[in-house]
Amino acid sequence: MPPERSLPSLKSLWANGESVLRFRVTGVLAFIVILGMTFSLLSPQFLTWQNLSVVASNAAILAIVAVAQAVVLLTRNLDVSVGSIMGLAAYVSADYAARYHGGAEVLAFALSLGLILGSINGLIVAYARVSPLIATLGTMSLYRGLTFIYAHGQEITSSRLPSWMLVGVDFRVFGLPAIVVLSAIVVALVSTFLRRYPLGRSIYAVGSNPPATVFYGLRTERIVLFAYALSGLMCGLAGLLYAARVGTVTVVLATGWEMSSLAAAVIGGVSVAGGSGSVIGAALGALVLAAIDNGLVLLGVAEFWRMFIQGSAIVAAVAVDTLINAQVRKSMKGARLRRAPV
Repeated sequence: MPPERSLPSLKSLWANGESVLRFRVTGVLAFIVILGMTFSLLSPQFLTWQNLSVVASNAAILAIVAVAQAVVLLTRNLDVSVGSIMGLAAYVSADYAARYHGGAEVLAFALSLGLILGSINGLIVAYARVSPLIATLGTMSLYRGLTFIYAHGQEITSSRLPSWMLVGVDFRVFGLPAIVVLSAIVVALVSTFLRRYPLGRSIYAVGSNPPATVFYGLRTERIVLFAYALSGLMCGLAGLLYAARVGTVTVVLATGWEMSSLAAAVIGGVSVAGGSGSVIGAALGALVLAAIDNGLVLLGVAEFWRMFIQGSAIVAAVAVDTLINAQVRKSMKGARLRRAPV
């Protein structure tokens, strides 16, 4: 009689997501060190405190969006509307700030709008069961179109924004830009939630083995909806921070960030197959992209070459991720065969 097949426990599903976590994060850290040493040899200016502060500031907002993308990727889904959510949240909240000069309510407005837009994505993917790529491609155009309609083609200049919004991003905490500290806090909070709380661990479980999560009574649809809502919330925050940092808000703000966030998450070791990776790795992936872009600018490399190098990094990261996943599946299959009764 053939051995009876059984579904893995929820504890083992969580362990699957953790099994290669240290390896992935360590690999990204090692790459950052090598990258820093290489650029410092080619350009002594790279390792100056002033330049490192610029790199960290450039990576800070992308890190938040990469974490937003990572949360969705962990559920074995995808969100290519993150840039459009950022753009709409940034424009509407900046317009509100320009009109009423509010403080806390502007932040609440940006977060609420991001949460709503992310939830719409989650409802379409989880409950209407539309392919995440098709669904978020549609909402990407929808949200960007709404931005154009709301703005009437007008931009919001820094002269219209309240002083607190423009000055706030220049504050420093222990010598670090406040925006970097805020980004680190967001990454730490999301990482703690995913690793320490049942709902967070269930996000890993859904991406690792969806049939098993259903078997154990987890509401897969609700978990996916929550992941998209959380992603939208972070994109709303990122949009407001980006608007404050650049000072001028246009209807095309954050265009292309869907690919940058995906690149950062994948380079940081978040598996495109779901269930494996960490938001800390995604944030480090954003730092890698910011460091590469900054280093190439210092070396005077043309923009099209920078795009080529970024694309090559994405392809290499996906290839490595595929190899790691194949090895993990092979190891798990071997372990199940060894445990199977004869």
